[in-house]
Order: sequence, then C-alpha cells, then structure tokens
Amino acid sequence: MIFTILKVIGIILLVVLALILTALLCVLFVPVKYRAVGSFDNTDIRAKAHASWLFHLFALHIEYADETDGYIRLVFVKKKLFDDSDSEYEDYEADEYDEEAAEPDSVADNYEILYIDSMDDDAKEEDKVSENTGNKPEIPADESEHITDGKTHKKRSKKPHKKQFKDKSDKIKNCIYKLKREYSDERNKAAFSHLKKELFIILKRICPRLLKLTMVYSTGSPDTTGISLGILACFPVGYTNRWRITPDFESEKPYAKGSFDIKGHVIVISILAATLRILFDKNCRRLYNRISR
Repeated sequence: MIFTILKVIGIILLVVLALILTALLCVLFVPVKYRAVGSFDNTDIRAKAHASWLFHLFALHIEYADETDGYIRLVFVKKKLFDDSDSEYEDYEADEYDEEAAEPDSVADNYEILYIDSMDDDAKEEDKVSENTGNKPEIPADESEHITDGKTHKKRSKKPHKKQFKDKSDKIKNCIYKLKREYSDERNKAAFSHLKKELFIILKRICPRLLKLTMVYSTGSPDTTGISLGILACFPVGYTNRWRITPDFESEKPYAKGSFDIKGHVIVISILAATLRILFDKNCRRLYNRISR
C-alpha cells in the first residue's frame, strides 16, 4: 500500500517536472513571429501588425487606418486593446467634470470679491479705531491663514513638476557625462567593445528576415530626386531585399506612395544568451559598478 502511494506521488512529480521542462523549452526555443504590412500615399497610411507565439495560441494584432484597432489573444481568450466606447465615456466624464469644476470657480470668485469688500470695510473701521486708540489693526488668525494658504497653494502647484523635470534632466546629463568619461578611459575599452559586439548580435536576431518595399516618389525637383535615389542605393538592405523604388522626375510636387511588407521572428534563447554574456563579463560588471556610483 505504501509503495503504491509513493509510486503515484513519483509519477505525479515526474509529470509536473516534464510539463515545467516543456514550458521552459517552448519559451526558449519556440520563435516569436511578427509581420507588418501596409501602404502609404503621402499622409494616408494604412498598416497591420501581427505577432504570434506557439502556434498562434498567443497573439497580438494591431490595425491602423482612419482609426486604431487591435486585440490580444491568450489561448482562447480574446481582448480588445482599443475600445471606442471607453474613450467616448472618458471624454464625456472629462467634459462633465470641467462643467462642474467651472461652477465652484465662479462661486469662489464671487466669494473672494465679497470677502475683499467686507475686509475693506472692516479695515476702514479698524483704521478709525486705531487712529483714536493708537493701536495697529490686527487680522484674525483664521483670515490670515486663509489668505496665505490660498497664495501658497497657487504657487506650489507648478513647482513640483518643474523640480521633477529638472531632477530627471540632471540624472540624464550626469549619466551621459559618466559614459563619456568612462569611454575615454583606456581600461574600459574592452567592456565597450564587448557591449558593441553583443548589441550587434541582439539587433541581428531582432531584425526582420524579409523587408519588401515598393515605392514611387518625387521630391518636386529632378536633381534632388536623383540624389535621394543615389543615397537609397548605397544601403545594402535595399538591393538584398530587391526593393522596387521608382523615381518620378516629371512631377513638380513632392509625393511618395507605395507598400511595404516586414516579416521576421525572434528566438528568446539567442537574446538571453547575449544578455548573460554581458552580465557575466568582468569588464562589463566593472563598468557598471563605476557608472552606478
């Protein structure tokens, strides 16, 4: 009896471990496929982008034309990313809030006018009393606090945002300065060369395998149209993917119209391997410790 129970527990543990190992191998080795197709005619752009993983069980789809639409699918559960009804409801709430917020302001303004007038009358009476008695008029504590709180509240409303923006810009400037300083150091050249190599590997794994482009364009002038065509011909991505770019030397107005098709996939194990090589490199760790000080 005991051996039977242990046998069942062992089988259950083996099944659980097999499922975990299968899920891990799927995450590492099953590629994430993506594709984007679209067309453009000057400012009229229409595009569709789709990314899927594990036999389309997990998918992300986005469309852009006159409006943006899209959904995300997890196994059999599908959820829209952009809901027009929610945005209209939010706009309605915002308008209603603005109308309600406008009323207290008008009431507050009228209150302030009446409040100032009453204070002027009280001040005149207190001045007369002070002339007779020789004492200075005093403002009640509640009124002085009300006035000072109203002033300081208006002044403090903009300061935190400016301070946060200044702090962020200072951090970015400080980080750029540290990178420049460490890049000029001879001891860090090995770390930067290793980072450059691994980042190029990551970009190579992420870049699309197929990049088709069909375009007819004109800059409005024959000479600049020819110059731009020569510049585009210098990039190998064009002739390796057999781009079809047709210049229009006769048009007197600048325009561009055509279509594109982008297709590729990403394997997580390749990105993870490059990231681990960066993390375990002693020169990169030393550079990170110096910058993070």
